[in-house]
Amino acid sequence: MFLFLALLDSPEEQEKFTELYHLYRHFMWYVANQKLQDEHLAEDAVQEAFLALTGHLDQVEDTHSPRTKKFLATIVRSKAVDILRKAKPEEELDEHVLPEKGHGDILEQYLTKENYNRLVSCILELEDCYRVVFEYKYVYQMGDAEIGDILGISAKNVNVRYFRARKKLQKMIQEEGERFGKA
Repeated sequence: MFLFLALLDSPEEQEKFTELYHLYRHFMWYVANQKLQDEHLAEDAVQEAFLALTGHLDQVEDTHSPRTKKFLATIVRSKAVDILRKAKPEEELDEHVLPEKGHGDILEQYLTKENYNRLVSCILELEDCYRVVFEYKYVYQMGDAEIGDILGISAKNVNVRYFRARKKLQKMIQEEGERFGKA
């Protein structure tokens, strides 16, 4: 923990980090272990998550809020996925895909109160690499560069994942609409 504290500038940041560390380290280990099924790798994921947190401590307003807990869970889950990816390398994302701009789509139509729960359910069904980007963008309102820093990927790759997540969500929603005769 002392290494992390050395990365922080002010005593206030160090105090906030220490509080977060003591409040959530066991919870974060549990989240990572659920994903990794390995106690030692889970510890590595937690350490990497806390390292990432040192650069994004400004995202945490209230250390005891549910939002903070979700934020930390998202970071550690992402680090756990990175560890899994390193253990079993996957094909790199094709960074040549660019999002189409300026068109209305089914997601925009679906963002109404009565469809909110179904949309959240669809988001949770996405693969982790897409869901995490979506979560950071909409729940934490982070930019591509910030998300890229946390995930250890380029801002362009974040944009590609976001674009693919939207396409997958559109397809899921469309299929559900067709299944229930709402399309």
